[in-house]
Amino acid sequence: MTRPAAPLGALPLTAIVAASARNGIGARGTLPWRLSKDMAYFRAITRHVVEPEHDDDVMRRAGYARQSVPLKNAVIMGRHTWDSIPPRFRPLRDRINVVVSTTMTQHDLGLAEPDHDTLIARSLEDAVTLLEERRSWRYTQRPVCAGSALAHAFVIGGAALYHHALTSTSDHWYLDGLLVTRIQEPADLHEKCDVFFTEFRTPPQIEWEQRLFQGPCPTPGTWTLASPDTHVARFPCIAPGDVAPGLEEQGMLFQFQYWQRT
Repeated sequence: MTRPAAPLGALPLTAIVAASARNGIGARGTLPWRLSKDMAYFRAITRHVVEPEHDDDVMRRAGYARQSVPLKNAVIMGRHTWDSIPPRFRPLRDRINVVVSTTMTQHDLGLAEPDHDTLIARSLEDAVTLLEERRSWRYTQRPVCAGSALAHAFVIGGAALYHHALTSTSDHWYLDGLLVTRIQEPADLHEKCDVFFTEFRTPPQIEWEQRLFQGPCPTPGTWTLASPDTHVARFPCIAPGDVAPGLEEQGMLFQFQYWQRT
């Protein structure tokens, strides 16, 4: 069976990142901190499959029914991010792994055996093309031994891929949200970093965050900080207490934030 004629529209992507107050995200090829709560949050968010009810409705009206196929979320990453994952944890389990690299080969993945859910793409646009096909498998006959169909796609780094997703536009994909683990203290944590996340907040939003959100919320910019209720409703695998402000671990103060396009 061919791919559905009725388009589902551009593929939504969600970026997920841990960053210091001044957007530091890495140092010497690794994370400059180790927060078990953040690792658990990342694992829960990227593994939990939310049924694509909106897509199902669109396709049902076009005459296509959902197929009984396994669904997984996808994590899109650059080669340096892939290399920073300890080999025993690669590929990230229960997720479609897409590594964006202009030179990498299947041999370079270093996998003991072929994995139909670990893919190489030459660009973010190429990754989206691969995942759009897997999104269509929800409603069509997929190839035998072809791997899992796509539920939702996350961009997980590194800095260049984040920057491209934040600053580019496309007819085939769009960035619908930012999941930011904001490490608010120590305030000088960025001094240990040599890799930074692209700033997406307005100056008033940055100042408001530095005050730990005291006082009135500033006028939204391109992105708006969602309420904890909205955060939990969008990602039901997490509990309200998980997104409360003022979480602490190893002397660090942090918060799990969900930013939506205004």
